Amino acid sequence: MNERLNNRTPRARRALARLLAACGVAAVLLYTEGQWESRSGGRMLVADLLNQPELLLGAALAALIAAAWLGDRRTAVRTATRAVTVTAGVVFVLGVLAAHKVSAAETRSREDAPAGAKRALVVVHRSYDSGEQAGDHWQVLLENGEGWSARRWLLADVGGSPDEARLVEASWTGRAQVTVVTDSYRRVFNLDQDSGEPVEAR
Repeated sequence: MNERLNNRTPRARRALARLLAACGVAAVLLYTEGQWESRSGGRMLVADLLNQPELLLGAALAALIAAAWLGDRRTAVRTATRAVTVTAGVVFVLGVLAAHKVSAAETRSREDAPAGAKRALVVVHRSYDSGEQAGDHWQVLLENGEGWSARRWLLADVGGSPDEARLVEASWTGRAQVTVVTDSYRRVFNLDQDSGEPVEAR
């Protein structure tokens, strides 16, 4: 009876280690999908749900570290694997702490398209007190559609340092037209009637 139990224990440990490793890989893949959908024109709900590096990459690291500690019982392999995963975990935690030191005050404004179109113009304003990005930073975004098919485009990325341009205005200048004005340029975007994709007027 004891021998059978002893045989099951390593097998169960290896199965659990494989499950944890699979969960870690799945978390990385989900985050990768979120990163991809965060591009201009990506699906915004998927981006908002999955582009969560602290949550998903943290969970992936935790799962992989646990898998390493439960996995291969050969001393050399186990020691090397544990060292690598623990080091990666420490680096990740330090990176998160460093990112949180750079705080920004954030405000958002949202303006729906005229004539009831399922589109919205969003302006995100962040103000950084210190760091490389010290100063004001604006992102002008266009959101088009509803539900899982809704997409988000980046129209302008303004500022980032005291010497760069400042946003003056971003507004609807027609049912399917957006104008972005800074203190150094003016850009007009016409929206495709079918896809809603913005195309800069020339």
